[in-house]
Amino acid sequence: MNSQKAVTVAMAVVGLGAILVGIQQELLHIAPVYEGTIETGWGGRLNHEERMLAQLGCVGVGGAVATLRWKYAAVLPLVIGGVELGYPLRAVFSYARDPGLYTVVQTYDGTSTKLILGAEPFLLVTGGLLLLGAGIVGWRSHTNREGTRGPSADSPALT
Repeated sequence: MNSQKAVTVAMAVVGLGAILVGIQQELLHIAPVYEGTIETGWGGRLNHEERMLAQLGCVGVGGAVATLRWKYAAVLPLVIGGVELGYPLRAVFSYARDPGLYTVVQTYDGTSTKLILGAEPFLLVTGGLLLLGAGIVGWRSHTNREGTRGPSADSPALT
């Protein structure tokens, strides 16, 4: 096994690890100088979207392993990396619009608070980027095989 194929699987496994740790974290936090908690629906047990992200990460690792044999299996980690990137970006943008991140907002009881991002979106983006990278490295590892990139050094040049 060449080093590019080992890197493909390693990137996918590390990406899955980042996703599994990320879904256990919180999306939003109260800034340290303020008191309170945030109920985003993501605390406690994993919701269906977080379970789906973990399952997709596992499929991405499976695709990276399949890339060792088949070039077109590299599409799986590419697509799943895109999904893993899209999910936290969509969530962050929805919370950035309402009520607003990193700005002081009024709560229902009249106190003020400031919402900041937790670790979840950063870890999910990291996992998605690693899966994308695994797909790209897996695809490129097949183009380095003899006969797929053009004439080799041993073959006579065509004139």
